Amino acid sequence: MSTCINPPADAPVIQLTLAGTGEPLLRMEKRLSCAAGGAGIRLMLDIRKDIEALGIAHAETPLVLHEGKVIFSGLPRTEEIEAWLKKKGSSEFRMGN
Repeated sequence: MSTCINPPADAPVIQLTLAGTGEPLLRMEKRLSCAAGGAGIRLMLDIRKDIEALGIAHAETPLVLHEGKVIFSGLPRTEEIEAWLKKKGSSEFRMGN
């Protein structure tokens, strides 16, 4: 397994919500971290373990949400997450300039 890269301190930031429990939650958190480093983006993660209160079925977890919309469900490949982050980061920060 490759080592994750830390993004620079001045990297763009994307806020995501990660919902789930147990090992799948931990695995998804690791994948998000590695993908963000590869994309050169820092993440602000809001980790939610109270999935029942959120109305999320356990079978749907882990879930990654951005601005209230489900972006990923289950455990996608790190490369897929990295591609989404690069696309999202470039579109968000291009609009901000």
